[in-house]
Amino acid sequence: MRAAYRRERKKSLRDVSEMVSTRMEEFQQRLIATQNRSPSLEQTPLAREFESFKNSVLFCLENLQAQMAILFRVQDEQEMRSRRKCLLMHGVNEAKDESPGSIANMISVLLKCPNVTEQCLSRCHRVGLRSNDKPRPILIKFREHADKLRIWAAKTNLKGTGITLSEFLTKSRQSLFMEARKRFGVSKCWTRDGRVQVIGADRKLRRISSLKELDSVPDSIPSWTAADDAKLTRDKTLNKKAPKKGQ
Repeated sequence: MRAAYRRERKKSLRDVSEMVSTRMEEFQQRLIATQNRSPSLEQTPLAREFESFKNSVLFCLENLQAQMAILFRVQDEQEMRSRRKCLLMHGVNEAKDESPGSIANMISVLLKCPNVTEQCLSRCHRVGLRSNDKPRPILIKFREHADKLRIWAAKTNLKGTGITLSEFLTKSRQSLFMEARKRFGVSKCWTRDGRVQVIGADRKLRRISSLKELDSVPDSIPSWTAADDAKLTRDKTLNKKAPKKGQ
């Protein structure tokens, strides 16, 4: 519901911005046409006032968009904070007798964490629409954040079982995570406490919170060019010709 509200607000603001820009452009074109018919009007107060008014309106819209973006980031951060104790378990066949106790026991066995009991879970249930193609994921919310981290760290024990764990990300972070995996590969991207983490081509680990930040991550190492070879040769030659200290 919150995500739908944010999308609607973004769309409304974008529509207003586009409408204002379009109407401003239309009026400016008419003003230019009038000036072309009467060259003496080129520097009229009306033209100067319109240009000033246009710049002020566009400046206000840009600031409003920036403030809305900050608001959306804060809301997303708050929503993600409410999910920090949650995990999603995928690939578990649905059964009629599912209960928090049976899920806790399954987690304990599969992830080799013997201390996981029903009391460790705050809630546990399927999410999403029922489908015949694949089972719905199980939302597991732990009472303690430490238990969530312990289970998350043990997820490698699920290898080969067909069952996987993922963090319960917001829609915007999930989209960002999938885009990062698309660009850098599965092994170079993961999440931790809702933060998307990426290892770029320069082997540096970065925490990514927006597409703009993702675009700044290098996805390749600059190739060694002929100019680089020539520079290296020149440097070696100069070093050989340079007199040694004391000569």
